[in-house]
Amino acid sequence: MLLGPPGQQRWRITQSLIGLGGYLALVLLLWLVSRGEAALLDRARVLPPMLAMGLAGLLGYALMRSGVNRRLALRCGCEPSLTLPQTLVGVLLTTWLYTVTGQARGAVLALLAVVVMFSMFALQRRQALVLAGVALVMLAAVMRAMTLADPFRYRAEVEAVHLGVTALVLIGVTLLSLRMARLRQRLRDQRTALARALEKLSEIATRDELTGLPNRRAMGELLLTETARHARLKAPLSLALIDIDHFKQINDRLGHAAGDAVLRGFAQRIEAELRGADVMARWGGEEFLLLLPGTGAEPALQAVERLRESLRQQPFDRVEPGLRITFSAGVGSCLGQGDIDSAIERADRALYRAKAAGRDRSELA
Repeated sequence: MLLGPPGQQRWRITQSLIGLGGYLALVLLLWLVSRGEAALLDRARVLPPMLAMGLAGLLGYALMRSGVNRRLALRCGCEPSLTLPQTLVGVLLTTWLYTVTGQARGAVLALLAVVVMFSMFALQRRQALVLAGVALVMLAAVMRAMTLADPFRYRAEVEAVHLGVTALVLIGVTLLSLRMARLRQRLRDQRTALARALEKLSEIATRDELTGLPNRRAMGELLLTETARHARLKAPLSLALIDIDHFKQINDRLGHAAGDAVLRGFAQRIEAELRGADVMARWGGEEFLLLLPGTGAEPALQAVERLRESLRQQPFDRVEPGLRITFSAGVGSCLGQGDIDSAIERADRALYRAKAAGRDRSELA
């Protein structure tokens, strides 16, 4: 209930709770050092910033826990953690606290560095520089105002030292955070490159490079999946072995580049005609395997015949003007989960019969 459901938003809520805990710890510390006769601070003066800090921490948590931060991010285009506005509020409250802590104000400067440091790792380079600049300008303005309002307690030379030391700390924190940001970006780029490389390797492992179709390995895995589904649902399952007619003659007469173009064009044209559930893979050389889930033997034969007739009407003019490509096919049905190899063998025998009968035809196993 406190952190919400798992995910990125939970991380943001956790961060807001850490901020709230920091504010409450500071409020407790201020309350302790402002009690009793020997108090270091005037409770009446520190009470307003104490209350403001507590409310700021609660507001940050409420924004995250209610999901308002995500709606603001969508509407304004800001990052969902609202890091920059929360940090600016923290800087404002810290500089306010500096004006009421008197002789203990040196400790507030360390707090300012912590507030800025807490946000640096979530900000972009420009935002980090702007935040550091704003913090220094606000602190310098407050110091100047206090030296004019109370020169005895806030001596100009002491404030100058405080400002100089704070500037050095903030500059160091900013430079370190920018370096860390570059390292994080480099890691993100490396992760992205690795993910792309893995995706490419996966594609190489499952796709035929020339035609872009699934390769034999990928089709083997798909056959196992589909036959398991076939057995579970008692649905029909057919496949067809397809061989491009006279492909060797095309290679010998026109060259291997033309043969590659024929294979690519064949794959593209057949794939464009397939039904939604059908899948074709390059089985080897000029041979392809077509999987037809949910289709019985006769409808599968009709589907292959439709593909064959469609291909005959599309000349491969880019390879050679007037060149027409035909194929022979053997169609078979899978009878069970352990029947994959047998079904392929039956389709192969039917393909052989189609070739022996003159090619450009389909035979049913």
